[in-house]
Amino acid sequence: MTSRFNFKILIIFICCIVNSFTLKADVVNSVNYEGLTKTKEDFLNQLIKCKPGVQFDTLVIKEDEQVLKNLNLFFSVNSKYVFNTLANGYDVTFIIKEAQYIYPILAIEGFDTQLKIQLGINNLNWRGRRNTIGFVYQYYDRHSLSIYQKTPRHKNGKTGHDLSLSKHSTVEPLYFDSITSNFNFDNYSVSVAGKYWLNSKINVDFGGMFIYEQYEQRDHTLDLPMTSFDFIKYQIKSSITCHYVNQHFEFFDGIKLKLYTETIQTHNYPMASFIKLNSQIKYFKRLGFKGNIGVNYKFGVATNNDSPFSPFVLDGFINIRGIGNRVSRGTAENIINIEYRHTLINRKYVAIQSAIFTDIGSLRQPGEKLKTMFNFSKMNYFSGIGIRIHSKFFYKSIFRIDYSVNLTHINHGGFSFGLGHFF
Repeated sequence: MTSRFNFKILIIFICCIVNSFTLKADVVNSVNYEGLTKTKEDFLNQLIKCKPGVQFDTLVIKEDEQVLKNLNLFFSVNSKYVFNTLANGYDVTFIIKEAQYIYPILAIEGFDTQLKIQLGINNLNWRGRRNTIGFVYQYYDRHSLSIYQKTPRHKNGKTGHDLSLSKHSTVEPLYFDSITSNFNFDNYSVSVAGKYWLNSKINVDFGGMFIYEQYEQRDHTLDLPMTSFDFIKYQIKSSITCHYVNQHFEFFDGIKLKLYTETIQTHNYPMASFIKLNSQIKYFKRLGFKGNIGVNYKFGVATNNDSPFSPFVLDGFINIRGIGNRVSRGTAENIINIEYRHTLINRKYVAIQSAIFTDIGSLRQPGEKLKTMFNFSKMNYFSGIGIRIHSKFFYKSIFRIDYSVNLTHINHGGFSFGLGHFF
């Protein structure tokens, strides 16, 4: 009886030893990177789940590959792993092809009657931690300047910040009942915002801005008591963003949600003050090996002041391709953009996609009821075709050209073009 008992103990002991070796063999011994020249390893280690001492899992490694691709810093990310017999664990290596991060900004957007040009310089990976710092000059009717610095994640991995200093100048149409008058518009602002990451996919932002604005009437279509005036404004803003979009070079797959709140209070002019709530949903789905459908929906409401300074606008650069230059202002918006992209050519240095799209949207005019903008007769319907040219030599360079027409007035339409996707 005793010998049988001792035999059982021996079997259990041997099983424990074998099991301990098996568990140790299934852990990650080290995580390494090949190809890094600018990006800091400790920054990438903050983002991935694969770490020394955790259980080895090929699915986790593939997920971490996608996390690194979604940073939009690298041309390619791959992985390899080998079993280290001395350490009884796996050595995991991510093989990365880095991009050139300091590059000049040359962005040109336009349609038949309007042109917007941006020139500047930008560093997408300042200090090797995906920080952005840059300077931009813009011509859009008039001359604008902006300096900015953005840090999505501090070294603690939980917080970040955005800073900007800008002078934004345009020719702004203001709407007084049925009469439109054009004004020289100058906006001087200082903006500060903080960021907090709830997890790897969700972050909240909170910030503020000091604004000084000047308006000067350019035409004489409307007699006003004052042809020039200025405002001092204070902005407080917050947002929460849920980002579940995976990027595969020219293809996108997933969903992104954003809820944004803002209040602007205007010193000594309450009619130009407002509270604004805006929601946005972006949805992308890959269809086969060459197709990609995208949907962008925005719904926003603001204080319904009967004022020419309404916060929402219909504009060919912003939401409805082909509609024109800031054709209308309102106190609520309902916008949907639908686009299908199909890859025609995918070579070593370039990828070319065709596109079919539809943009639909409407605004609530100041003083109107919210339900009015859901009236089909109030909607603007534009549809068209386009081309997307992706450069694989210059990182994140996409040239876009579209032709769209108004589906209710077929003679109203034209070309629009620019750098980057419309959404």
